[in-house]
Amino acid sequence: IIWQSKARALRAMQNPRMTRMSVNQRWQHLILLTSFILLVITGFALRFPNSWIAELLGNGNGEKLRSIIHRIAGVILIGAGIYHIFYLAMAREGRRLICDFAPRPKDAFDAWATMRYYLGLGGEKPQFGRFSYAEKAEYWALVWGTALMAVTGIMMWAKVSTGNLLARWWVDVATAIHFYEAILATLAIV
Repeated sequence: IIWQSKARALRAMQNPRMTRMSVNQRWQHLILLTSFILLVITGFALRFPNSWIAELLGNGNGEKLRSIIHRIAGVILIGAGIYHIFYLAMAREGRRLICDFAPRPKDAFDAWATMRYYLGLGGEKPQFGRFSYAEKAEYWALVWGTALMAVTGIMMWAKVSTGNLLARWWVDVATAIHFYEAILATLAIV
């Protein structure tokens, strides 16, 4: 029985259509999802303190609480990102995941064929592997966006230390990048 379950797990890893995400990957996804939602809600409430969402989260001392929740969620997101990097490097299913997310020339052809299919210009809808070209693009956008938000968020959190190392305008640039990347990420998810 143990041998059969190991063989089944091995087949699932070798056949990407059997199991899309392992339990570990689902937990990583849940942590990402939860921290992202908290970051969006608290971040926009901090940026727009007179908005309905800020009032919903509390007035007066609510800004201090929103700031603490935002930073905790940010630390959790950064921690999940660091864990994910080690997972990709150390775990067999992580290495498989990164291989499946790697862009391939076929992805460009799939994007073209999909566009032709949906515009009614002929052809069949392409068949994808474990992840489509769109999912691969979203994954790499998430990696880039998380790294960018982590760096700019830490720069804003440690304004004094950043100001001691770099010119003051770097904090202003980091604030602008953080805000516009937050809008972009939120719109991408919505």
